[in-house]
Amino acid sequence: MTKTFEFAVDARFDPLAPSGMVEGEVIRAWLLSRAADMADAAPGEKDFAALSERLLLEGRKDLLVWDDLLKAAEMTYYADQTPLVGPSLDLCCGYAFWTSRILGKIDLGVDLFPREGAFRRSLAGFVENGFIGGAYRAVLRADVTGEMPLPDDFFQSVVSVCALEHLDRADRTLAAIAKALKPGGKAYLSLQTRRYIETFAEIFHPDYVRHVREAFSIHVDRSWREWIEMAEAAGLRVLEKRFVLDGRQTALKALAYWKDPFHPVLGDLGLEDAVKEIPELRRRYYAWVRRLCESLAEPDDAAIVCLTCERSR
Repeated sequence: MTKTFEFAVDARFDPLAPSGMVEGEVIRAWLLSRAADMADAAPGEKDFAALSERLLLEGRKDLLVWDDLLKAAEMTYYADQTPLVGPSLDLCCGYAFWTSRILGKIDLGVDLFPREGAFRRSLAGFVENGFIGGAYRAVLRADVTGEMPLPDDFFQSVVSVCALEHLDRADRTLAAIAKALKPGGKAYLSLQTRRYIETFAEIFHPDYVRHVREAFSIHVDRSWREWIEMAEAAGLRVLEKRFVLDGRQTALKALAYWKDPFHPVLGDLGLEDAVKEIPELRRRYYAWVRRLCESLAEPDDAAIVCLTCERSR
């Protein structure tokens, strides 16, 4: 029996596309049939600091210091790769709060859409959010370490944003990326290194570190060298490396994150209201965020490595 997958397409892109529980071969055929229409690119946001400030003032995000710390340099890496030429693929897309705004247009998002845990979300929620503000054209629920109904040699651009570190068998996902990429296509990957959780362990009690590992599925620790070895073994050639989030920034992120990332103790200081209401404080805060956007780390001190890759075979 042919395997079926939960699948949806934005009607603004193709009102007649298959949707619901769809056979893998039908999804693959649909992607191939729309390849020419996907071979475009759309500009995204280039200035993370300006974007973060605007969303805060519009009431569309909270002031989460750890989020600005974590995402400033990483999203700047992705902004530097735009516009992404299609067909484009985002593996482990989630609800793509930042990437939907930075990348501009993505043809297909794939996610497990787990029904429980810290990453709990649904494909229906993705669709109800207007395909994340119209940034995505289609969305697929699938295990990115297993079978996915993707054509070989099809995607010009593939992204995966700080997701593969949560997978025990990330090697399978990297191999799937190499298989799905067109010759000459590019994969843009941001990957958390072992320095991230090591920094937590330097600061917090082992019980809290264990909680972070379990809550956010951090079970396999890899160095940046191990990530590159794994990518190369999967059939990818690394063209560029960018190292971000140094030890001091990771430590501050960890402290700003404690104990519940969406209700951190730091929030008790009333910083969000102060940043919104005091222009000079807001100016200084976002000047700091802009410096984060431009900051690089020494390789062995970096909590995130960003890799630009192509197929090697």
